[in-house]
Amino acid sequence: MKRIIPVIAACFVMTVLVDATVDAQRTPQNVQVLTDLSTRDIREYMKSVSSGIGEKCDYCHNLKDYASDEKETKLIGREFIRLVEQVNEQVTAINSNVMKKEDLQLVTCYTCHAGELTIISEE
Repeated sequence: MKRIIPVIAACFVMTVLVDATVDAQRTPQNVQVLTDLSTRDIREYMKSVSSGIGEKCDYCHNLKDYASDEKETKLIGREFIRLVEQVNEQVTAINSNVMKKEDLQLVTCYTCHAGELTIISEE
């Protein structure tokens, strides 16, 4: 019985450490925009970006290190996210006297990209 207790305790400690490591890996790192969002909301936002531009995560991210800025497409994407935030701030400010915020039609990646990487202009 004396041998079982230390083994159980060691297993418990290892489980806690593994869980903490996995949680740390799931928490987005190097977040420079969307800093006011929760981890869940960041993931949902990224899904909408992916759908909006018609690309998968690996278009912008190194799948082995999501925090890495090695891909130029990630840096460009970050600037476009800032642009979308700025446009939506302006839309909200302009319409704040005539519409409720929840009734506003805000801009998303899909607004211009329509699920395609290349924006198709109506010329």
